[in-house]
Amino acid sequence: MDKFSCLMSFYKKDSPSHLDQAFESLRGQTLAAEEIILIQDGQVGKELEQIVEKWTRLLPIRLYVNKENIGLGLSLKRGLELCSFEIVARMDSDDICHPNRFEHQFKFLSAQPNISVVGSWIAEFSDSIEEISNYRKLPSEPHELFYFAKKRCPLNHPTVMYRKSDINNVGSYFNFRFQQDYHLWGRLLNSGYKIANIPESLVYMRVDERLFNRRGGLRYFQIETQVQKTFLDIGFINKLEFVRNYIIRGSIRLVPNSLRKIFYETFLR
Repeated sequence: MDKFSCLMSFYKKDSPSHLDQAFESLRGQTLAAEEIILIQDGQVGKELEQIVEKWTRLLPIRLYVNKENIGLGLSLKRGLELCSFEIVARMDSDDICHPNRFEHQFKFLSAQPNISVVGSWIAEFSDSIEEISNYRKLPSEPHELFYFAKKRCPLNHPTVMYRKSDINNVGSYFNFRFQQDYHLWGRLLNSGYKIANIPESLVYMRVDERLFNRRGGLRYFQIETQVQKTFLDIGFINKLEFVRNYIIRGSIRLVPNSLRKIFYETFLR
C-alpha cells in the first residue's frame, strides 16, 4: 500500500507566497501524499489563512490549530500523533519539493525495511530554483551517518521521510528550539535504528542572511549545549567528543554573522 502522510507546521512569521509555493510543489508530486497534516502554531494573519483556505480545496489538507504558539518541536509531536499512516514525510512551509521527491523516498523505504528515516541533499537558492547557490550534501550510508551524527546533524530535516512507529518508540520530538530534529536523530541512532540519505537534491531551500543569523547567538549555543549534554548522558557521545563539539560549536555560534556565513559556505556545503 503506497499511502503516506505529509506533516507540516506554520506560524505567523511565515511568508504567504512561500507557503503557496510549498503547497504547489506538493500538488506536483509524482506520488502524492494521502493526507497533509497541517499544524497552525498559534494565530496567523489573514493572508496566511487565505493561502491555507485556497489549498485546502486543492489538496487533502487536515488543518489543526494550536490556540497559542508552542514551537516547532511540540507542533510536530502533535502532528505526528494525528498522522493516519506509518510512513510520514516532513515538509517545511517555505521549501519546494522536487517533483519526484516522495516517490523516490517511498520506494527507498519500501525496499529497505531496516531503515527508519531517509533524507536527501538540499539545493539552496535565494530567488529562483533555477539559480542554485549551493548544495547541502550529507553522507548516504547508515554506518557513515552513525559516526557523522556524533559531530553534526546527519539529516536535512525538511527532506526526511520516516516510519512513525520508530519515531514514537524513542519519544518523538522534544521541545528543543532549532535542535529538535538533531536531538531526535541522536536518540534514534543511540537506540539502534538506522538512517540513510539519498544522494540527490530532492528539496530546494531558501537561504538568505537571516538564516545564518538565526544559527548564531548565545541562546542558540545554550540549546545546542543542552542537546550535546543529552547525547553524553545517554552514551551516544563520550566526554572527549562532548568537549570537541562544545568548543567547535561555541566558536561557530558566537562569532559575527558574516564569519559564520563564510564558515557554513566553506566547510558545511
